[in-house]
Amino acid sequence: MGLRVLLVDDEALVAEGVRAYLEDEGMEVKITASAEAALELMLRGSRFHVCIMDMRLTGMDGNAAVRALSQRDTKLRFLIHTGSAGYVIPDDLRALGIANTDLFFKPQNDMGLLTGAVRRVAESLERALSSTVKSL
Repeated sequence: MGLRVLLVDDEALVAEGVRAYLEDEGMEVKITASAEAALELMLRGSRFHVCIMDMRLTGMDGNAAVRALSQRDTKLRFLIHTGSAGYVIPDDLRALGIANTDLFFKPQNDMGLLTGAVRRVAESLERALSSTVKSL
């Protein structure tokens, strides 16, 4: 499966490190440094399987970005990657399917955990889509 990942993070060194690791694992990664740029990508027709979202961003924050992106593409799956040690997933984001297992804190010492989570949420999307097709 050619996984397409949207990585939204305004810390260039963090974003490039995550991108390098995910690309080594065979994933296609697009980085944006803001939620607004991520929305613009989607408005221009770019599609992704998984979005890895930072929470503290300049401009629109990560929570608002997840809400906006999920309205643009209801199939998009999200992982949270934040440096905010006290971050708690809001109820409305939980309603979108984001669970504690989708929350990662920076610095991420084991990138294999994040990579595994990308694959896990992408596979859950694939299963959901295939069950929808079977029910038609």
